[in-house]
Amino acid sequence: MRKQVLTLAAIVAMSFGAKIVAAESFSGNLLDEKCAAKCMTKENPEKASAKHKAACAASCNEKGSPFVLISGKEELKLDAKGQELAKEYISKADAKTHVTVTGEKSGDEIKVTSIEASETK
Repeated sequence: MRKQVLTLAAIVAMSFGAKIVAAESFSGNLLDEKCAAKCMTKENPEKASAKHKAACAASCNEKGSPFVLISGKEELKLDAKGQELAKEYISKADAKTHVTVTGEKSGDEIKVTSIEASETK
């Protein structure tokens, strides 16, 4: 019985550890998908999106364009929770578009756990 309890405890501990390790941080620019499409045609999409205004992202999002993160040359979609967190973040008066998104990446989508302002470049 004691071995079974210890084995079960080890399995539970490893499964929690795997989930913690899977979370990553992605730094880049938070903007709407419509404006991101224009930036993605540039040689350096992250640099091209750096001057994008938070007010534009918020406005385009209100018109139905979902939020995305441009990190390097990659456009990453945000899951439903990420959309909510992005909307909350971008609505702040002092919001900057350069952010760090924490979550689990699967393909080109991030299952977001948090969005925070990043140090400006």
